Amino acid sequence: MPEKHLGLITRISFLTIFVGVVLLLFTITSAASFDWQTADQGQQIFQTKCASCHTIGGGVLVGPDLQGVTGLRDRVWLQEFILDPNSKFDSGDAIALQLLQEFNNIKMPNMGLTETDVENVLLFLESSSGAVQPTAPPAAGLGGAASGQHLFTGQTLLTNGGTACNACHSISGSGLLDGGTLGPDLTQVYTRYGEPGLTAAISTINFPTMIGIFGAKPLTAQEVADLVAYFKETNAQPAPLVSKTGLYLAIAGGLVVVLFIILLIFWPRQRQSISEKLRAGKL
Repeated sequence: MPEKHLGLITRISFLTIFVGVVLLLFTITSAASFDWQTADQGQQIFQTKCASCHTIGGGVLVGPDLQGVTGLRDRVWLQEFILDPNSKFDSGDAIALQLLQEFNNIKMPNMGLTETDVENVLLFLESSSGAVQPTAPPAAGLGGAASGQHLFTGQTLLTNGGTACNACHSISGSGLLDGGTLGPDLTQVYTRYGEPGLTAAISTINFPTMIGIFGAKPLTAQEVADLVAYFKETNAQPAPLVSKTGLYLAIAGGLVVVLFIILLIFWPRQRQSISEKLRAGKL
């Protein structure tokens, strides 16, 4: 083969190798940059959606400490659980039921995360080496149970315009019809969450059904302290034997029965009266 052809082939080979190395380095750099970018996004999601119930290396709060969770649990299981925790509970998943037992039957709510969000959170958990503590609520004075009761029932309006708690929740002993049924009964919520967990959960509300109400209208530190004091005081009361929903349905059914009885009593008399008037030629 002519020497000039060999030189040309050599130059082409070196150029090909050079381009290949450049592309490889670019790919590795881009992948690393992408991982860190998505990990940063995962950290933001964690702080806004998860930090009120979980820490990373900061100890148990409402839910378990997530330090090293990606090594403890199967990654696919974590993806499925974070994406739709209710499906795990409903299917009788052994790990989910164990967590439910360990954490006072508090179910992790569906946070409305996308698959991409979940992947970013997992990348953050995998890359996180330092402890992430829950967002500390602003300092407040000692809570007052009486003030907390007034906030719960709406006798005292929330500073930032949020809805009173009893619009969606009830507490045993607060009155026969006092409280809503959209949210769970809060009679023994202090036992379920504990003071640190309850304070964190109220200070940074991440429950999907409550974000729309309190997302832009957070409670003040003093309001949180007062409500926690009220929940602590009512914690000794027995849980209601009948749910508010069942009670309302029973009352409604009772009213229907009463109205039906009244109708049975007075309707025949009304018909008889009209017929008599017709026979008498008065109509």
